[in-house]
Amino acid sequence: MTTLRPIAPADHAAVLAWNEANVELLAPLSAERLIELLDQGEGMIIEEDGTAVGFVFTFLAGSPYSSPNYAWFSARHEAFLYLDRVVVDSSVRRTGVGGRVYDLIEQRAAEVGPVMCLEVNLDPPNEPSLAFHRSRGYVEVGQQVWSDHLLTMMEKQVG
Repeated sequence: MTTLRPIAPADHAAVLAWNEANVELLAPLSAERLIELLDQGEGMIIEEDGTAVGFVFTFLAGSPYSSPNYAWFSARHEAFLYLDRVVVDSSVRRTGVGGRVYDLIEQRAAEVGPVMCLEVNLDPPNEPSLAFHRSRGYVEVGQQVWSDHLLTMMEKQVG
C-alpha cells in the first residue's frame, strides 16, 4: 500500500540523497534549502508497505515559495496545487508506485482548488515523465525557459 507522511528530520539525509541522485532533472537541494521548502510548502515521504521509497513537495496558491515556475502558475490561477518535485527510488520504479502517489496528490489537489500544476523538462527531454503525465490527463498550457532548460508547463483539472 502506498502512503504519504510528513518529512521528519530523520528523513532529511534520505531526501537529500534521492534529490542528488536525480539532480539532472531537479533543482539542487541543500540541507538549508530543504528546511526552507518544508517551511513554505508540504514535504511528504512516499512509503510503500511502510518502507520509505521517495518524497514529494507540493505548494498551495499563496505560498511564499520563490520558484519562477510556481510564480508562472500563480499569475494564472487563484487556487491550485503545485507539484514541485517527486522522486521515487529506482528500486520501485515501474511498479505502479508513481501512479498511486499521483492518485493521492490529485485527491489533495481537488480539495484545495480546481487545478494541479507542474512542469516537465522538454530540453533536455524527460520522455518518461512526459509520457506519464500525458497518460494521466495533464496538458501543456505553456512553455518556459529556466536555468538553460526548456520546460512544458502542464495542468490537470482535478476539481
